Amino acid sequence: MPSVLGVLERRERVALARAEDLRAELERLQAAVAEAEEAARRAVIAREETVEALAEAADETAVCGPPAAAVPVASGVGPRVEVPQWREGLGAEVLPPECARIVALVEQDVAGGGEGVRARAMREDLGWPATDAREQAARFRAKRLVERGWLSEGRPGLFRLRTA
Repeated sequence: MPSVLGVLERRERVALARAEDLRAELERLQAAVAEAEEAARRAVIAREETVEALAEAADETAVCGPPAAAVPVASGVGPRVEVPQWREGLGAEVLPPECARIVALVEQDVAGGGEGVRARAMREDLGWPATDAREQAARFRAKRLVERGWLSEGRPGLFRLRTA
């Protein structure tokens, strides 16, 4: 029969070994957390820079152009068309085709009693591939339509017909 002191010493060694294993795991997890936080920080900076650049471009001209794939890669600039400011008596037929389809989709949503349309549904309605870039392009167009008075954004990312 083992001695009580021998049992306690064995328990101590097991506990110390477990503590050392946990310290090593903690160091690994802390490094992973630091790496994830750095990736998130870089993503925030990239998003903020992109939003700022898009806002600057939007200030230069109110546009609603083709999806990103239609823009030539070499120049980075594609044909753009004006989105007129909404005013009484102006119909969606004056909008570029993609913007007119977005407005029509929102009108259908309202007619069906919906609460608004998200960029994903717009992307799907436009027949664009299911990518984040295309969804962002649809969102950008919807926000342009909000800026120009054609739509409103009641809750973030939920687009409805303009408010009176």
